Amino acid sequence: MSEETAVVELNEPEVQRVWRPMAEAGVRDLAAHYVLVGALVGTARAGVAERLSTEWIPFADVVPQGAVPHLVRNTLRYLEIHEVVESRGVRWQGTELDPRQPDAGEWRLTARGGALLDEVATSFLAFYTEAYGTVLANVGGLLSGTVDYGTDVQRDGESLGRRCERMTISFLSHLLRDLMRERGAHSVLEMGCGTGGLVLHMAASDPQFRAVGIDIAPEAIRLAHKRVVEQSLQDRLSFEVGDAFAPDSWPAGAADCDVYLAVGALHEEFRKGRQAVVDHLTRYRTLLAEDPKRVLLLAEPDLRVDSGDAEYYLMHVLTKQGFPQPRDSWLDVIAAAGLTCERVCYQPNVEFRFAFYVITAGR
Repeated sequence: MSEETAVVELNEPEVQRVWRPMAEAGVRDLAAHYVLVGALVGTARAGVAERLSTEWIPFADVVPQGAVPHLVRNTLRYLEIHEVVESRGVRWQGTELDPRQPDAGEWRLTARGGALLDEVATSFLAFYTEAYGTVLANVGGLLSGTVDYGTDVQRDGESLGRRCERMTISFLSHLLRDLMRERGAHSVLEMGCGTGGLVLHMAASDPQFRAVGIDIAPEAIRLAHKRVVEQSLQDRLSFEVGDAFAPDSWPAGAADCDVYLAVGALHEEFRKGRQAVVDHLTRYRTLLAEDPKRVLLLAEPDLRVDSGDAEYYLMHVLTKQGFPQPRDSWLDVIAAAGLTCERVCYQPNVEFRFAFYVITAGR
């Protein structure tokens, strides 16, 4: 631009009347967060994230086989703006890009990027963008009644299971392991096991660990079987289609396990009223009483309708789910079922607030 070129700030009142309140309300920040989440989840899904580390990596080693180098580079450039990654030695001029040349540069994660692109973090983000993406895209139709959840719109069950599995392993596996050691337990019945990720993780690190998983979804059980075979754990793990709330239908040996585990499954029954949940818990009482070391570990979201849980709350609003209950409600139904809650545990700083109820038959 030459010195003679004038630069004029218009500052027209009508334009400012519309756009200034938007800027003050943070509209641009909302859009930026939305796009950034998509870029983070996509980078992880494409296999780029797993190739990055806090050490400098040549660009050629960052690009997965079959990926489009210039798209990878410019997506990384975008992430650099948001301080997720940083680069050195990159030549940005020109359109041709040979990833093997020195001027393609090197990349590494920042501390912020390491946290954002961690597998648990991307699972948390994808919980909303993937598993509930179609629901969020149809909020207008759901509110207006032009589409119906369960008929016209469904959450992505496969993505939901995969993403929740990774998060569950991160915040539950240590507690489960410690509880089993405390009670001298070696076997787990996971009710609502999905594709079996939690018990597969436990079995891989403990050669004495045994588990039976049941789930009402045949496709989930088929995948769980496949994973067991791939990891050669058939001698210690088994998965069957079954109803967690109907012990009479459980496969042989399932009820003999030391620990009964249910993660995020029972709160759905509050749709049918408090007594329905009491009735389900009552069915477990006799089984727990058969062995004094047997215990039920009930892991349930500890929902509070506040800024910390607002997004999770909305997903339940839009999808006709039973609402997760606060701790007092759970303690009430546990006592009404004639069971004893020995303690309630929780993990601080976990984005999904969960409470873990350690339940026995009591005296």
